[in-house]
Amino acid sequence: MLPRVPFVSFVLFFILGILAGDGLISPDFLDILSITYFETAVILLIAAVSFWFYQKRKYPAYAISFLLFLSFSGMLCIGLHQIDLKQDVEKLTENKYDYYEAVVMSLSEKRAKSLRVDVLIERININKKWFRVDVKALLSIPLTSAQVPAAHDILIVKGNPELPNPPMNPHEFDYKRYLWNKGIVWTDYLPEGSYQIIRNNDISGNVKLWSIQVSEWADKQLRTNLKDEKSYGLVKAMLLGRRDDLRSDQIDDYTTSGTVHILSVSGMHVAIIFLVITFLLGWVKRLRGGKFVYLTIVISLMCFYALVTGLAPSVLRATLMCIVFVLAEVFSKKNNGINTLAISALIILLIDPQALFDVGFQLSYLAMTGIFLFYKPIETIWSPSNRVTKYLWQITALSFAAQLATFPVSLYYFHQFPFYFWLVNPFVITLTNLLLPAALLLLLTCLLPFAALNLMIGHIVDFLSYLTNFSVTVPKVLPGYLIENLYLDKVEVLVLYAVLFMFWHAYDSREFYKIKYAVLLVFGFILYSSSMSIQQYVTPKGMIHAVPKHTVMSFKDGNKMYFASDKAFEMDTNAFKFYIKNYAVSEGVTETNFVNNSPVEQVGDLYKRKLALGNLFYWHGKLIYSGLYIPTKAALDYAIISSPRYPGIKRIQANKNTVFLLSGENKRKTQQRWIDLIAQENCQMHNLLTDGAILLP
Repeated sequence: MLPRVPFVSFVLFFILGILAGDGLISPDFLDILSITYFETAVILLIAAVSFWFYQKRKYPAYAISFLLFLSFSGMLCIGLHQIDLKQDVEKLTENKYDYYEAVVMSLSEKRAKSLRVDVLIERININKKWFRVDVKALLSIPLTSAQVPAAHDILIVKGNPELPNPPMNPHEFDYKRYLWNKGIVWTDYLPEGSYQIIRNNDISGNVKLWSIQVSEWADKQLRTNLKDEKSYGLVKAMLLGRRDDLRSDQIDDYTTSGTVHILSVSGMHVAIIFLVITFLLGWVKRLRGGKFVYLTIVISLMCFYALVTGLAPSVLRATLMCIVFVLAEVFSKKNNGINTLAISALIILLIDPQALFDVGFQLSYLAMTGIFLFYKPIETIWSPSNRVTKYLWQITALSFAAQLATFPVSLYYFHQFPFYFWLVNPFVITLTNLLLPAALLLLLTCLLPFAALNLMIGHIVDFLSYLTNFSVTVPKVLPGYLIENLYLDKVEVLVLYAVLFMFWHAYDSREFYKIKYAVLLVFGFILYSSSMSIQQYVTPKGMIHAVPKHTVMSFKDGNKMYFASDKAFEMDTNAFKFYIKNYAVSEGVTETNFVNNSPVEQVGDLYKRKLALGNLFYWHGKLIYSGLYIPTKAALDYAIISSPRYPGIKRIQANKNTVFLLSGENKRKTQQRWIDLIAQENCQMHNLLTDGAILLP
């Protein structure tokens, strides 16, 4: 146990318990309840043993048993959460129903072709009788729909929601797990005419829905007072946490400049508002009883801001973090920032253990940890005398500290690194420190009958937004502004954090001989990464992918990947990014090519020949046909049916060893007809969209 920062030890062992529980108990585990009963019994036993050690003053044994207690508590918390979600699955799978009733619990979120809303399914209709269920779901509505539900409206929906599919390709984004971590297990798409909206103005007693109304009001005020579209989109994203009015080129600019984090309401935004409030109200603490007045005002204002954002989970987490900090400031004689940070993390994980798997949670806490650990060592490297230069250096050091702590996780998730973050961040952070308070002030003045004041502050916010938007466009005119196709596995991420910790520990303890351990870890990292890269480079890989609406095969040779696909896939960059790009990056691919055009082609170990109704491929002893069905007894290893046409034949003719693959191009009725035909001849079949991609041996 760490004596100066005990809560760091507490939260680390609690996190170990969450990770162990999540790894041992999958969402599909059938007997989670029995495991949680066992965990509860173990926790009670460990607690009793820990108390006995404490009574006997056997403090080393007490410390070990208490940390074990925290680990098993983490396992229990994640187990209880998974029981709730498993019950949500069972409530709708165990009953056959025709309609369900849902209450909209969020503002609609714009997507490329749809609107998405979070709902609470309250009732299902079975044989004309309503039964209560209370299950969260995510619904999508066409963007062009005439009926758009508002928060707190009631939806009567014909049909049943579905369980989201797990990833069907290697390294594909796990949307099912993403929703599971948000407490959602059901999704549904509502075409026009499949639902009815019942307007509901009664939100009494529901703080969440009331906060959404406050957020809607704030959005209207920003829309009215900010004339520039880009400024409105930026302020709405930063202040309210909704990106639906950001332009795609704006998001791209912030991504390539390394400042995309400011587009989501996070701990940084709440911290800026918190620092402004505490700076303006610091004098209150000097009054008699002023500490409690100061505490009350700060907490009230932070809670008000959380209401303005619609009580977004990221804001609630950051607000709780700041409340813990202000409590520590008022009641503690010595406030250790990293310890206070650990307390807030422990509270959040006790309430919602699945928050640990949220990327925003990870990046927020890692950034704050980096600032606490690395800011001082970096800041002391240079001590400029000029005030402006000193300020810019301090902001740069702050940015470096946060980036240092987050870059391994950022590379793990996003596979890219913005090279000029150090150049842009000082200006963006400075402008953000002005823009956020100015935007909040604009909302406050909207409550007052002073139109001229609103107009003036609106112009200031517009100007600050313009400067912020302009500053993030600078890196694109510089060479090498974004380093892409970077890949780290979990082992490499852990080793990098071990290296960072050893360097920091050597500096903090002034035991600089420990740097040699960090250097050894660096050599270990290089050796491991090099060996993995060489192994990937020399190992060819073929893959038949599962991509909706497309037929796609990939063949990797060295650092090149060749694609054989339908023509539409060549232009469908979104499909490539979502289903295949992460796999290509993980395999060290730096060059991609398509082999769709030429009649005969050989690239590396891949041989391709164009036939009348399709294409024939030969790859490392495997013969693959893709195209319209051809009746043949030839010894094909795989026959990919890749046509949306409904088969007019009554029987198929094929070699018994041929495996039929149904691609994403087949429509539902066509797919079902092929399933029946293939089953009729007792041939082998693999549906790519339901059974997943196939790795060619």
